[in-house]
Amino acid sequence: MKSDDKRVIWKKKSDLQLMQIILEFIEKHQVHSVREYQQKLKEYPKEVPSVWFIKERFGSWDKLLIQLGETRFERYCWSKMTDEEIKLVASEFIKNESILSQREYEKRTVGNKSVPSLDTLKKRFDDLKPLFKNRKEDTISDFQLLFELRKEIVRLEMETSLSMTEFRKKSNSEKLPSVDTIMRRTGKSWEDLMEEIGFDYRTIKVKKLTINLM
Repeated sequence: MKSDDKRVIWKKKSDLQLMQIILEFIEKHQVHSVREYQQKLKEYPKEVPSVWFIKERFGSWDKLLIQLGETRFERYCWSKMTDEEIKLVASEFIKNESILSQREYEKRTVGNKSVPSLDTLKKRFDDLKPLFKNRKEDTISDFQLLFELRKEIVRLEMETSLSMTEFRKKSNSEKLPSVDTIMRRTGKSWEDLMEEIGFDYRTIKVKKLTINLM
């Protein structure tokens, strides 16, 4: 009941009142990240609403900070943050905004000081793939996956070869995960996938073998 009561209290507050309460808490305890906010919240559970409530009311932690005034926070001095803190901020933004690739991240963060730029991430981390590797698989349906696969094959003009090796080398679609991920998720072989999306893979394969034997 206590948690419900507290939630009712925060729900009765206007956005302006909530922002003022949270801002005073952030400045009082020198909070620089969402993780530090959560840690301080455990020490002072009645002073501010939970991160869950903040996301429900303002959309995300980052959107709240933007409304509070991004220039007031040292958290934008990325050099003062640990690798894990920067990774947490970037990961949350990627998840909340459904970003699928580094290119899309770069476009979406132009002029947004509430998240580290792609250049900042590249300077700090050798490999950025782990930040994005699961996003394509999580956000695209099976139908979209097959539709995008066919579209990419047509774009690459590979209808007459359907070579998996060639596709691996040429494909740079932002909407498709790797070939291995597609096969693992669908439970189909490359040959089965080609048949599924409307290509006569077996005929093409037989024709290649015939040519090689001549």
